[in-house]
Amino acid sequence: MTDLQYQTAMNLYGQGRHAEAGRLMQQAAQGGHARAMALVGYQMLAGRGAPLDRVSGVRMVMASAGKGEAMACTLAASLVAAGVFGQPDWPRALDYLRQGAEAGFPMAQAQLRLLAGRGGEDWRDLRREIDIGPWRTAPEPRVLSREPRVMAFEGLASPAVCDWLIAATRGRLAPALVYDPAGGKAVDGTRSNSALELGLADLDLVVLALRERLAAASGLPVLNMNAPQMLHYAVGQTFAPHVDFFDPDIPAQAQQIASIGQRAATVLVYLNDEGLEGGETDFPLLNLRYRGRRGDALVFFNLGADGQPDRRTVHAGLPPTKGEKWLLSQWIRDRERPGEGGPSGVNTPKA
Repeated sequence: MTDLQYQTAMNLYGQGRHAEAGRLMQQAAQGGHARAMALVGYQMLAGRGAPLDRVSGVRMVMASAGKGEAMACTLAASLVAAGVFGQPDWPRALDYLRQGAEAGFPMAQAQLRLLAGRGGEDWRDLRREIDIGPWRTAPEPRVLSREPRVMAFEGLASPAVCDWLIAATRGRLAPALVYDPAGGKAVDGTRSNSALELGLADLDLVVLALRERLAAASGLPVLNMNAPQMLHYAVGQTFAPHVDFFDPDIPAQAQQIASIGQRAATVLVYLNDEGLEGGETDFPLLNLRYRGRRGDALVFFNLGADGQPDRRTVHAGLPPTKGEKWLLSQWIRDRERPGEGGPSGVNTPKA
C-alpha cells in the first residue's frame, strides 16, 4: 500500500498537483515507506513542500536512515556532523555518508570523493582515508588590523571546495535581505547583491568540514555558528557600509543578543577570482580594503576586548567592475545557541 502511495505521489508531483502529492507522500511516510520518510523529512527540514518542522524532520530522516535509505543516510551524515545531537560526531557522520554512497546516492558519493581527495568507487576505502583532523587547523594568519582584529588566511579553502559551493548554489539565489528596526528582514536599497542561507537541509559534509576550519581560524567553537550564507555580486551590485553586530540600542536586536547571543566574528571565504575586478571588502574607518584570491578567507571581530560592539568594523561590499564575485559568509556568535542542539536551530530530538 505504501509503495502505491509513494508512486502515485511522485506521479502527481510530476503533474504539478503538489497538494495531492504531499498528502499521499505524508501517508506513505507515516506508513513507514523509507523513501517517502526521507523526502518528507527533507521537506520539513527545508520548509519546502511541507510546513517547516525541524524536530519532526530530523526524526523522520533518522528513522529512514535506520532503514538504510540512501538519501536519508546522506542527510543523517550532515545532521550528525552539524551537532544536532550534541557535539559533532564525525566518525558516525562519515559512516552514514559511506552507507549513502554504497546505496547509490550520487551526492554521498561526490562528497566522499571530495573529502578523500581522489576518485574511485571503493566507498569503504574512501571513507577510511578521510581524516577530519586537518580540517580543524588553519593556515597562519596575516594580520591586517590589530585593533579591531582583522586577519587574512590564504588558501583556507581548496579550489575543489570553492567550486563545490558555487555549483551547489548557482540558480538558487534570491535578493539579499537586511534586518529592519522591528527585527524582520526585507529587501532594502542599501543592498543589491543576492544570497542564499544554507539551512539544515542544505548543509553537507563539505560545508560542515569547511566550518571546522573556519572555527579554527576564528578561535571560536563551531556550535556558535549561524547558518552560513552564500553571497553573489554581479557587476555593479553592492552592499552599502554596515555593521554585522546587533545594536544593543535597538530593542529588537537587543532581544536577539539576549536570546541567542551577539555576532562576535564574521568570516568571509572568497570563492572565485578569475575574471574578477573590483568587489573588495572595504573598511572605511580602518583605511583597509581586501579582496582575497580563490580560497582565501577574511576574519574580523565585531566586538572589542570588552565584549562591546566595535563600530570601527563598519564595512561595505564594493561592486565588481568586471566578472562576478562569490563568497561564503559565516557569522559566529559569542556563545552556543542555548537549547537549540546545533547551528541551525534544531531542538535536540531523540534519534
